[in-house]
Amino acid sequence: MKRHPRNPGAEPPDHELVALTAAGDDEAYRLLVERYSDFVYTVVLRIVRNPEDAEDVAQEAFVRAHRSIGRFRGDSKFSSWLYRIAVNRALTHLKRRRRRPQTVEMSVSPRVEAEISSRHGDEDPERAVLDEEFRARVRHAVSKLPPRYRAAVTLFYLEERNYKEVAEVLGIPMGTLKTHLHRARALLRDELLAEEAERGR
Repeated sequence: MKRHPRNPGAEPPDHELVALTAAGDDEAYRLLVERYSDFVYTVVLRIVRNPEDAEDVAQEAFVRAHRSIGRFRGDSKFSSWLYRIAVNRALTHLKRRRRRPQTVEMSVSPRVEAEISSRHGDEDPERAVLDEEFRARVRHAVSKLPPRYRAAVTLFYLEERNYKEVAEVLGIPMGTLKTHLHRARALLRDELLAEEAERGR
């Protein structure tokens, strides 16, 4: 990697590594991959729902990012730009495979559980959050969402990104994102209510 003045022991900022990578410094890009590999893999896994596929898609996303990095202008954070590539590759993968995703374990934040559990008007959402059975049902319901909605839920609730960043990653207006999240919550509630009705028979 090219050497240049900076604070001893300090991690180079993204924009510095991006500039070096665009200039042909492969070691700089290796550091970017190292910095974001876990995040990219986690986001992709939550969308494609298959560990082996997630590895392939994440690797493909990094390859595409490397090829395109000269076109990155810094209008958004590098992480948002990279996540957008990864999410697009994950959605393309699902369209290409057109098969039911394999279910894998996925953590669900209290934030999404509390919002979904609000369907119980007479029940304390905090109690539902602590209900492990409910947690498993929420994970299953999220895995059945249409890919676009699943991507929005993944980034906003599970990765806890803000509206602006999620809209940038998905390449959609903020109003469209809020519509996606609203519809996703409605689908999740419907799925959970239908499951409850089925269990009650």
